[in-house]
Amino acid sequence: MDPKANKRTGPQFSAEMRTSQRAIFQLADRLTEAGWKVDSSSIYPDTGEDVRVEIFEPEGTCTGLALELQVKGHEDVERFHRKGDPDDLHYPMDVKHLGSWESKPRPVAILVWGVRERRGYWTLARDACKRLDAENAGWRQQQNATLFIPKTNATDDEGLGRLREAVARDELPKLIRPGEKVPFELSFQHDDSPEGRAKADELTKFLEGGGAATIERRFISDLVMLHDGLRLAFGESYWKRATEVRLFSVPGPEFAPVRVEAASPAGTAQLSYVELRLARSGGRYATLSNEHQHAAVTLNLVSDDEDPQRVRASVELALDRRDLDEARAAVWFVVVATGPGGSLTIERLDGKTDPWVLPFCISVPEEERASLRRTHDLLQRLCLLQERVRRHGTFNFAFPPSGQEVQDALKLLRVVVGGEHEMICKAPFCVSTASALSIDASEGPVTFVDDGEIDGKNAIDVFGVRVPVGPVRFVIADVPRFVEAHNDALKKALASKQDRFQVEIPCRGRYLHWTPEGSLEDRLDALAKEQSGYFTAEQARSVGCFADYLDYLEQRQKVQTVTEGVFRLVNFPPVSDVEDLVVVWLQSGKTAVFSHHTALMLHELSDILPPRIHVTVPPAWTPAAQLPAHVVLHRATLTESEITWHDVVPVTTPLRTIRDCSAAGLDPELIDQACREGIERGIFPAEELPPSAIVAAE
Repeated sequence: MDPKANKRTGPQFSAEMRTSQRAIFQLADRLTEAGWKVDSSSIYPDTGEDVRVEIFEPEGTCTGLALELQVKGHEDVERFHRKGDPDDLHYPMDVKHLGSWESKPRPVAILVWGVRERRGYWTLARDACKRLDAENAGWRQQQNATLFIPKTNATDDEGLGRLREAVARDELPKLIRPGEKVPFELSFQHDDSPEGRAKADELTKFLEGGGAATIERRFISDLVMLHDGLRLAFGESYWKRATEVRLFSVPGPEFAPVRVEAASPAGTAQLSYVELRLARSGGRYATLSNEHQHAAVTLNLVSDDEDPQRVRASVELALDRRDLDEARAAVWFVVVATGPGGSLTIERLDGKTDPWVLPFCISVPEEERASLRRTHDLLQRLCLLQERVRRHGTFNFAFPPSGQEVQDALKLLRVVVGGEHEMICKAPFCVSTASALSIDASEGPVTFVDDGEIDGKNAIDVFGVRVPVGPVRFVIADVPRFVEAHNDALKKALASKQDRFQVEIPCRGRYLHWTPEGSLEDRLDALAKEQSGYFTAEQARSVGCFADYLDYLEQRQKVQTVTEGVFRLVNFPPVSDVEDLVVVWLQSGKTAVFSHHTALMLHELSDILPPRIHVTVPPAWTPAAQLPAHVVLHRATLTESEITWHDVVPVTTPLRTIRDCSAAGLDPELIDQACREGIERGIFPAEELPPSAIVAAE
């Protein structure tokens, strides 16, 4: 007798093994009936649970799909139903086996078969593991787990169709190679309703620029898959019965490490390492982006096949959880990049190509740009503050800071920047020990040291750091005024029988624990470099440089007086073409905005050469000193969106400038020239011009 035959049919087969063997034979019959090919050698193993199957079309066409079935035979499967769950079978499974099936290269389906019903229910091992991961994170550390097998995954025709589709989805990485295009024909069903027209526009935008689009079945008249692998794997009927089609462009895996430099009249800024990847692409547009880096600055570049010399750019800021230095650098890059007349220089760090210089256009409302400038100014101040108080602790900075945090930081900044400041000292005196003062002013200024407080506090809490203020040395320059105030306050206290009195003393103060960084000349340089080398006497006092020291610098020919109250560093290079405007701007207390004829010249919108300087100031503005005679003063309220910058000075925007010049009666030929120039250069669209200017432009 053949020992193998005896092994298959002998008494060592338990009742459970015989049930399992019957389940395999019944399943093989069902799959053969559906046209699938069952490996005959796999239905006679020792345990009879591992069955290899190839999936065929009913007419005999091979789909190229294959799977392994782990068959679990039972007399019936009713005991795996749960009253509280009508949708799933609850089937216990050894975790070790489940993990090994999940990792097999060929898809493995677990199939629970009832020999009485001659029906089974299946789930792919990988799908079952994903569901367990989502519902029970610790199941892999246990010995057993309960599988949830959907009852819709039966072995009837519909259920086997679902199994075929599940296997095809599991095999997608093999069906489509990386970077391979998937051809298909989609026939869009015209619908003239508003929703139908909107869907047609959405599809057009996707075909031109990539991204994503979803087309519902009612808008589809036909869908034919031309990719042989996908068509055979899923079957023709799969594509015909699709309820919707989701279209999306696949980002490119390759990236180019680049250095990006932005330049505009506002200055220059750099992102030292940017990974530009193909984020989306369509028939016409392609978008490069570093959004995957989650950096403080996300740069998006959209190229147009029809105009390769022009690139649309956009930038996004993400300052949350960034340190101060990173936040400041990011904001400055955006300030520069959004300035008018800008360009980007993109240089590959691997040196494969030459630097790529792009003229670009980023549309940012002027109020947002002004807000960015204010944010950068604040971050720059906070960076200086952080550097000076490091010995007291580390900033716990989060963006955006609260208003109270900013207020406290600016108070502390005045302390730590050093130098002398104009102050009002409120000095307390005890009546019992005070007497009338008589001080000769010729003896020089009076100096005294106070313990030092701000708002009654001897320390300031800023961004989680407690910083002591320290003692202050006060210098009373106007001694007679102090003596008079002291004696008057003493008389009043004696008359009212008060024990103490207080005197407000105008003086200069220096916080002794906070020595200035750099010499007075260094601080003047830092102040003036942002203003083409110019500064005012008031600004000089803010960094501790008073009239006597300015006289000293002027005698040494390091500073020259330009006009009353305005000075210039002699050795500062004349880098600006608007230096005369800087002087007027400073004389106005940085309130004036250059407008009308002057703004028209600065925007280069006409051939005008105005002999006088035109500025616009607020209606109620009163100058601290008289402006030069060649300055024409206009009064109006300008919004932030009507102000831009030319070099270091503010100027009205092109549209506001044309409106002002038109209202002021400027020569119509110059208005016409400005309108045409602005439209041709893309500075503004024609429809935004005032009606009178539009007629002139036409």
